[in-house]
Amino acid sequence: MKKYIFATTVSLLATGFTFASAFAQEKAAPTASPWYQKLVPFPREFRFKPSAKAALSESNSDFKGSFGAHIMPINFHAFSLAKAQTGAPPKILLSYYGGPVISRVKVVVIYWDKNVAFQDQIPGFFANITQSLFFDWLKEYRTPSQSIERGSLEAMHLAQKAPFKNLIEDSEIQSQLTRMIQTGSAPPADKDTLYMIYFPPRMQIDLAGQKSCEVFCAYHNSFLKNGEEINYGVIPDQGGGCNGGCGTSPSRFDNETSVSSHELTEAVTDPAVGLVKGSQPAYPLGWYNASAGEIGDICADKQGNVEGYIVQKEWSNSRQTCVSSSSDPGSPVASPN
Repeated sequence: MKKYIFATTVSLLATGFTFASAFAQEKAAPTASPWYQKLVPFPREFRFKPSAKAALSESNSDFKGSFGAHIMPINFHAFSLAKAQTGAPPKILLSYYGGPVISRVKVVVIYWDKNVAFQDQIPGFFANITQSLFFDWLKEYRTPSQSIERGSLEAMHLAQKAPFKNLIEDSEIQSQLTRMIQTGSAPPADKDTLYMIYFPPRMQIDLAGQKSCEVFCAYHNSFLKNGEEINYGVIPDQGGGCNGGCGTSPSRFDNETSVSSHELTEAVTDPAVGLVKGSQPAYPLGWYNASAGEIGDICADKQGNVEGYIVQKEWSNSRQTCVSSSSDPGSPVASPN
């Protein structure tokens, strides 16, 4: 199969076929497979719909859409313009679907139990990164009614009486988070709150039948409770099956911060993924590309260093490249249309 793809690519190059014309053809025929899925490995799905069993058990959630959580796939080598480029590269643009963004993110870190790794380092990462150049360039993803500014680390909490077992479902995570908010052991949700939930070793997360460190590195999701949107990220332990498949650094902590930054920026620019009705991209999504996914998916194999922490680079619509800070090279940051 790889030989066939290589031979096909060589043939296309020999006949002067350009990526720009291929992109135009893909735009004209949306039912065809995107041209870059034919040339490099690219997952067709970044989301998982809740199973019927999960939907029935989610009594904690007033409403959950069927579009589903957005994952960071494991062993995912993102589409890179540098991997296969002849002539002028095509534009990849995240589209705005009319939903919210998080303007001034307030990160609430939750440790599932006392065995979560790097508890002494994760708070420093969020405190620094939300007040850095890593956030400044995200202003290009503002909306007609919302800006994106620097954020903050709001709090850290150890989950009380959280179930510990080898496999836990997303619905149980939502239930635990809801209990913590209702009992005051975690701050209440508002439009800027993002709960980042970290898990200990030897504990897998089941997302509609797909398992952490087998299918995905992490994900972010959302649900409504008492009319309030609750946005959260799920970060499994990055050892075990995730080791080597969720980041390019030899350091486990560096890959943990890289995965965390991926989910952080995706949740900021597209928080309401769990509230979308139907299976197609639609309101209340924020910034999204139906073929390429969210801001982090296009750059999932690229890392940068900001404030001494390893982060994943994210896609800039205006610069048409992966960047990690407002000081990265590229075209000047432009205002969205």
